[in-house]
Amino acid sequence: MSPVTLGDIKDEQIVLGHGAGGRKMHRLIRSVFLREFGSPELARLEDAAVLPGRLAISTDSYVVRPLFFPGGDIGKLAVCGTVNDLAMVGAEPLFLSVAIVMREGTATEVIERIARSIGRTARAAGVRVVTGDTKVIERGEDDGVYLNTTGLGRVRAGVKLGAERIRAGDAVVLSGGLGEHEAAVAVGRGLFRFRSKVKSDCACLHRLARAMTATGVVRMMRDPTRGGLATTLNEMADSSGLGIIVDEDRITVRPEVRGVASLLGLDPLYMANEGRVVAVCTKPGARPLVKAMRANPLGRGAAVIGEVTAELEGVWLRTGVGGLRRLIMLEGAQLPRIC
Repeated sequence: MSPVTLGDIKDEQIVLGHGAGGRKMHRLIRSVFLREFGSPELARLEDAAVLPGRLAISTDSYVVRPLFFPGGDIGKLAVCGTVNDLAMVGAEPLFLSVAIVMREGTATEVIERIARSIGRTARAAGVRVVTGDTKVIERGEDDGVYLNTTGLGRVRAGVKLGAERIRAGDAVVLSGGLGEHEAAVAVGRGLFRFRSKVKSDCACLHRLARAMTATGVVRMMRDPTRGGLATTLNEMADSSGLGIIVDEDRITVRPEVRGVASLLGLDPLYMANEGRVVAVCTKPGARPLVKAMRANPLGRGAAVIGEVTAELEGVWLRTGVGGLRRLIMLEGAQLPRIC
């Protein structure tokens, strides 16, 4: 078997960590896919690609287990995830394609329930499902439904976002509490004997993103999904060539999420979110940006959590006692198959 060279590591087989949002996945993307595909749009590694004519396109696949979890399901997750990827580059989502892969033996009631959720979520978001595909594969032991959604949108006039726009001294703003999606999926698996009221934060963020970009102060936006806030900030730091410092005391984590995280040994800073946005904005624009975000129900918890710096490399957490702790990008996943 020919090994795949991933940086300084040679992996003879793909493992779950290669799709988890951490360093393994990033090495795979850079060492294999970027090398073989080589387009300038892909090389930016944004949530969506911006094409000539201000068109934006994004695609994502969903393998979450279980299919239905507190606060959402695989159908809602697929629509929201793709809408959000378009929103993060300043695009207004317009159209979706939906491909569904089903295992033989899957109950038609499950498929109907997922399709109903896709349709309901898309209509609420103001986007249309215009094409798709279906495939059936052999029987297996898992939940047996996988989705791929591709979204097409148009970048709003006057909106220019990207890591190259980030400057030292800029502010870092987060829209709300962390870890709610990953905690809800963990609870939904029913593997642990505890009860929790936690629900996924799964939501379409394009209207919030529209209000944010309307302020004219946003440099870059990302939604911290796989790998959580810490991984997303590392991506921003790497692509901008600058450091980021965030304050532990300014980052919100709900008690029910902390409870699940503590029980499972997870760090909320690395837990997945599906309804949060982290943005870098000009320092003077931080206050009006937070005000605009808090006017939207999905941004009521918005707060400035840190700043961009040229003095340090990477991402650092300023702890409650005033020290600095490096936040590295995890090698793999804390919890697999969360989205």
